[in-house]
Amino acid sequence: MFEDKNYSKLEGLKKGLYSAKNVFVKKDVSGLHSKNYDVKTDWEKEAPVIDDNFNNNQMPIKNKSKKEKNFVEKFLIFSSVLFFVAAILVLFTIFGGINNISTSNVDISVIGPATIESGGELSLQISIENKNSTDLELVDLVVKYPKGTRSVSGESMEKFTEPLGTIRSGKEVKKEVKAVLYGEENSEQQIVVSLEYRIADSNAIFFKERSFDLKISSSPVNLVISPIEESISGQEVNFSVSVISNTKGDVNDLLLTAEYPFGFEFISSDPKPDFSDNAWKIDGEKQVINIKGIITGQEGDERVFKFTCGTPDDNNEKKISAIFAIAEKSLEVKRPFLGIDLAINGDSRAEYILAPNKPIRVDVTWKNNSPEKILDAEISVKLKGTIINKTSINVEKGFYRSTDNTIVWDKRTNADLAEVVLGDSGRFSFYFEPVGISTRGSFVNPEISMEVSAKGNRVFENATPEEVISTMTRTIKISSDLAVTPRATYYSGPFTNSGSLPPQVEKETSYTITWTVTNTMNDISGVRVISSLPPYVRWLGVVSPSSEKISYNPVGGEISWNVGDVDSGTGINIPSKEISFQVMLLPSVSQIGQTPDLTTEVVVTGKDMFTNASLREVFRSVNTRLSTDPGFNASKANVVE
Repeated sequence: MFEDKNYSKLEGLKKGLYSAKNVFVKKDVSGLHSKNYDVKTDWEKEAPVIDDNFNNNQMPIKNKSKKEKNFVEKFLIFSSVLFFVAAILVLFTIFGGINNISTSNVDISVIGPATIESGGELSLQISIENKNSTDLELVDLVVKYPKGTRSVSGESMEKFTEPLGTIRSGKEVKKEVKAVLYGEENSEQQIVVSLEYRIADSNAIFFKERSFDLKISSSPVNLVISPIEESISGQEVNFSVSVISNTKGDVNDLLLTAEYPFGFEFISSDPKPDFSDNAWKIDGEKQVINIKGIITGQEGDERVFKFTCGTPDDNNEKKISAIFAIAEKSLEVKRPFLGIDLAINGDSRAEYILAPNKPIRVDVTWKNNSPEKILDAEISVKLKGTIINKTSINVEKGFYRSTDNTIVWDKRTNADLAEVVLGDSGRFSFYFEPVGISTRGSFVNPEISMEVSAKGNRVFENATPEEVISTMTRTIKISSDLAVTPRATYYSGPFTNSGSLPPQVEKETSYTITWTVTNTMNDISGVRVISSLPPYVRWLGVVSPSSEKISYNPVGGEISWNVGDVDSGTGINIPSKEISFQVMLLPSVSQIGQTPDLTTEVVVTGKDMFTNASLREVFRSVNTRLSTDPGFNASKANVVE
């Protein structure tokens, strides 16, 4: 039988182990020492055991990477700390640290007068001291003056800049700046002196500024408004404004502006305004502006006029930049005892623009505003103007006195005026026309003025009657007669025409169109003549004279002639403006027996330089009936087959 040898051995050992004969002998271990081992819980982090005899070149790769990583981390930490320390040092250096650099260490002192006359030369002594421990580089001195300041040579100078270069540490720089200051009397003015600079190794710009205040002791001009305390509503008010030099010499290049109150209508001034109706250029030792206008309002209303004088703005000569003087005048509105008003063609404005060839209707209304009755009232209108056609004057319930060109209404023509009590009112009218257009060529800038007056005796109980008078003025400016005369020709004119006369259906015939522009009394600017061609007429592009500015738009067929300025008397005292062009007619069967239009209506426009009115007149179209062409007869006008 097979026997397992290993099994036999194990059995032998077992018997020996549990045998009573088996004795264990204790060995001497006194010469041994204990040793502690650190057993790692994470085996991947266990450092390798390196033999002392192991070659350094055979160091494990894993351990070498860890040392490189530790070195980079330490370098980054060191760099961050170094950068932070450097930033702290820079900030400390700039704002008062090591190098003690601060704007508070830059001193600016300004020395100048406490008061100065307006228009006088101002001299400022400016001192800049650098108390920093480093230099100031690229230094600019900037002086900002009040509006309207000028240089000594006369140019506008509201800001002055001067480069100072470098101001060394601990050094002081002194500068003198001069300017001519303007302003209203007793006004406070402020000048700002500032310094702009850099420091070494920095792109930052630093600022330091100092203000200097002074007072304008006197103005170079005074404004004086003529005495006037009250005005009658609806009547003219006349007053003056005097600009008087307050210096030894004349005042030059100044501007006076007016602010008119509500209810005031400007009529005229002497001298005339340089801009609009409220601004005048002032030159000389004294200048007086006389102003005329009409104030309307209720009883007791206050109207305040304000006038300002100073230097004109360099960018807008109509506005004041530096104020020298301001004056105000307050007026109280009163109702007249015998109130009057006048309307021209229904318009009550002080100045009326009359269109050419229009008649004039004038309505005068009156009313007793006094608690007392008025006896023997009389209303009159005095007409002034050579352009009036005296034979055309027609008065209702009144009388035209041709000896002095005055229309009168009194108790002889109207019994209502014999005694007028509180609240009584009425209206009178008259009509007239300017002279005919054929004689207007001798007039230039014509106008008609009407001086209206109402008077009577106001009666008090147990008192002597008191005469009361109310007056007013109205002006009529007459616009010029701008006209264009269109005509068509075949036999005459600058071009040779072709085709048959009378025109035949579906066959072309050419015509010459001529426009003639005339003007009577006033200069007119921007004149244009416009018309259009019907769809059966085409533009041939032939113009005489060729220098004229005429254009044709095939879209819509519009013809536009830019005439330009047309002087007064054109076509009357001086040659008229004229242009001719050629067109081609192709009639249709639907036009047999007709006289087709060669153009539509002709419109002429422009601006009257005297009245400032925009003019627009429309004139007839021209057709194949050539009534102004020699050699033409009526049988050649209608279209035939």
